[in-house]
Amino acid sequence: MKKILLLMAIILPFVLTSCDDDKDEPKQSLEEQLIGGWAWSTVDGPNTITRFYIFNSDHNGKEQIDLNGHISTEVNFTWSLKGNILTVSFIQDGNTETVSVEISIDGDVLHIKQGNYTIDYHRAKG
Repeated sequence: MKKILLLMAIILPFVLTSCDDDKDEPKQSLEEQLIGGWAWSTVDGPNTITRFYIFNSDHNGKEQIDLNGHISTEVNFTWSLKGNILTVSFIQDGNTETVSVEISIDGDVLHIKQGNYTIDYHRAKG
């Protein structure tokens, strides 16, 4: 009887350990997470201002500024990512302005940091 109890004590932890049938999905790279739309809104007096960034997988994108429900500004850009440094080159009226910022993504929140300033964008739905 002692041998059976000992054998059960040895085997029981293996039997009770469950195997997870869900396969872990491969973790997306920061670049893969960045693809899509991101939005940030603020209220300035009577105005609601929403800034959208759309990052396409071909490293092109678009910035849109929405003022009270109407797109007031739209600028195309190209982008690249090295580590967590995002470099965006805005192209407007034949001129190019390049900006580099540090980014991180937590779920549906894109944190953009430049110097001591950080702004959080949320993944745009639809």
